[in-house]
Amino acid sequence: MIKRDRVLRLVLAFLSVFLFVSPDWIMAEEPPKVEFKPKVGGYIEGWYRNDSSDLSAQTTAATKVNNEFRVRRARIDVKGNVSEEVGYRVNGAFDGPSPASGSATVKLWDGYITYKAHSFANFTLGQFKYPFTLEGLEGTPDRIPVLRAEAINDIASKLGTKGGSFRDIGIMLGGGSKEALGLKYGIAYINGNGINAGDNGNAKDVVGRVTISPIDGLTLGGSGYSGKAQDETASFEVNEGAYGAEMEFILKDMGISFRGEYVTAKWENWNVATAAAASGKNQEPKGWYFQGAYKLSAGLQLMARYEDYEKDSNTANSHLKTTTLGGTYYIKDKTRITANYVMRSPDNSSIVTAQETDAKGNKISNIFFVQMLVTY
Repeated sequence: MIKRDRVLRLVLAFLSVFLFVSPDWIMAEEPPKVEFKPKVGGYIEGWYRNDSSDLSAQTTAATKVNNEFRVRRARIDVKGNVSEEVGYRVNGAFDGPSPASGSATVKLWDGYITYKAHSFANFTLGQFKYPFTLEGLEGTPDRIPVLRAEAINDIASKLGTKGGSFRDIGIMLGGGSKEALGLKYGIAYINGNGINAGDNGNAKDVVGRVTISPIDGLTLGGSGYSGKAQDETASFEVNEGAYGAEMEFILKDMGISFRGEYVTAKWENWNVATAAAASGKNQEPKGWYFQGAYKLSAGLQLMARYEDYEKDSNTANSHLKTTTLGGTYYIKDKTRITANYVMRSPDNSSIVTAQETDAKGNKISNIFFVQMLVTY
């Protein structure tokens, strides 16, 4: 075998003299084939919750509980590419019961196909997060507080006629350019009927978001939503529109970050008191929050957030003002332990609600969370 190799090399060297080519070129191997393997990840989130609200008016056992341990969220996320241009994502949600539901839920969270035509033109087809607000697009591992701001949670997640969970089914175009002031954008054409649901009419909704970064660390953006619930059997339509404005400033070297958002919406022919369509009734919520965080050495981060949310500007005494104080210890990457104390000051209207409690109006009070989040 050794002699054969020597003979082959001598022949190639001889040919190279006449062909004026390098033997190394003749012996060059084909480039290795690119393998596109799926990436499996996700997280699990456990809570301890202690609610100081007045739950005496509740009538079922689950809604009377004011402290409990929960498996709040568990996700299995599979994503990857089958070529340089074509990719995919499948994300399953395995959530523990809420205070009111009394039962766990299992559902498809994200399921979509992507096509990268250009850095400024990436297509997404399937069920995905629609591009609306900064905090609405963040996943739990990326959010510093345990809870989203009330305005984001109660407006942005309810688009698609109160059935969104920040997601819908359709097609989206997005992309960006660092050279153009760090421009990023996304615009989606969706059914507008919420997650894991078929469309209930021929009309489609349009939602979009655009951000720029004029200086390093600063991001400014805006979002908009327009749609209608065209139930083919209904005598009237529920029209909905919303917009938001956002700002985030991150001083990474100093461990300091600030952000704020304002969001407002209008649902026409919707009765907020009954949470159902009603001719001639309108709901017009609006709210804002401002948040600051400081990351100390040794993985400790402190944060504070103040927010003011008005459930309906057409209803008197429908504000909920919230102050959140918290600390987080990062064990590794996004795996962490977080404690939040959420102080709530509600108006007395019965339409005022808050996250993670079944109390309403002025029966809503403070709540304490300990969150253990493990990402993989």
